[in-house]
Amino acid sequence: MTGDDLQALPHGGAASSRDAATRGIAILTFAFALSQFFRSCLAVMAPELQHDFGLSPAGFGALSSSFFLAFAVAQIPVGIAFDRYGVGKPTAWLLAVGAVSSIGFVAAPNGAIATLAQVGLGLACAPVFMGLLHFASEQLSERDYTRVVSKSNAMGMIGALCATAPLGWATELVGWRMSMSVSALGMVAAAWGVSRFVRDTGHAEARSASWPSMLTQSVRLLGLAPLWTLIPLCVAMAAGTAFRNAWSGPYLADVYGLSSGSRGVALTLLSVAGFVTAFLLPVLVRRSTLKTAILAWSCVSMSGAVMLTAWPDSGVASGVAMMALLSTIGMLHPLVMAQGRSLIPPSKRGRGLGLLNTFVFLGSALTSWGYGLIANMGHVQRWGEPATYAAIFLSAAMLVAAALVPYFFSPAQGNH
Repeated sequence: MTGDDLQALPHGGAASSRDAATRGIAILTFAFALSQFFRSCLAVMAPELQHDFGLSPAGFGALSSSFFLAFAVAQIPVGIAFDRYGVGKPTAWLLAVGAVSSIGFVAAPNGAIATLAQVGLGLACAPVFMGLLHFASEQLSERDYTRVVSKSNAMGMIGALCATAPLGWATELVGWRMSMSVSALGMVAAAWGVSRFVRDTGHAEARSASWPSMLTQSVRLLGLAPLWTLIPLCVAMAAGTAFRNAWSGPYLADVYGLSSGSRGVALTLLSVAGFVTAFLLPVLVRRSTLKTAILAWSCVSMSGAVMLTAWPDSGVASGVAMMALLSTIGMLHPLVMAQGRSLIPPSKRGRGLGLLNTFVFLGSALTSWGYGLIANMGHVQRWGEPATYAAIFLSAAMLVAAALVPYFFSPAQGNH
């Protein structure tokens, strides 16, 4: 984080309090970078994984979606845990689960074990970004929250960058198993760092309630009508992120015949586009409004899907450029969460953000699985690779377009 970001941290608890908040946000940003790596790593290794585990396109879709399904299912329980116990302890425990699961994935003898390991990794990564949002919301002012979280989101893209060209080159050099074995060390470091530096206690009001009652209250948050103007967009962000994280590699291999190293270089450009977008979006928010920036960038991203539908095999350079446009819709995540944050009472924000994140990653799971079904249908019916991926891109464009209709009516700011 920059010096300006550090100045945004609370001044009321003396220097030690500010330092603790700084360290907490920094280690959560590192854990988020690790989470981004695991979200994105399957794309560059996809053909190798399909070969080693004997997976069909639908089977690979199931493998890639298992991470996001576990991620989604964990969101509400994690949100309850945050409200009751704070961010630190639940996040550290789940990251420890991730360390074990990363080893299990490296050693997996078949697709079933690899899928189980992906479930464990999904659970481990589930609290990280929401924990960053929740911890920052407790430590930062309303004015500074969006800027600091957006910059942390941009720094997290370093993890996605590591899952592109570096992972592709390492896979060519020593194989995907040896390359992925390094990730377990990162999980151990993140678990230790969070347990050491993220010290918070949650809300007394939440601790006084039982788990069943809190779960009921979480479900009742669905009764907040303004949230339903955001939920479709939470799902639709997966149109770009699910393709980047799982299907961009197969697309480049199937349509253009790229090797793992070349795929890694191409996917690096997607991550760079996301990195740049993460820094650009706060500027757009300052020069317009949060809602206007989200609407405008959603349309920009959707244009990438539309162009890929029309020209799915126009060339590697144009294909990567249009994929970059499509994938950057995922960088709206912190902005949508910031808008949703203002609609939720402070004592329920952990659960409320968890609810919204449930739809984000449920969308990722279902979209990745759905893309696999489309790819499998194209394979069975012999559509040809370009036509198969054109159908996938068309479904992505339709998903975003459908989500923008209710979002247009979303409130710019809540009353809490």
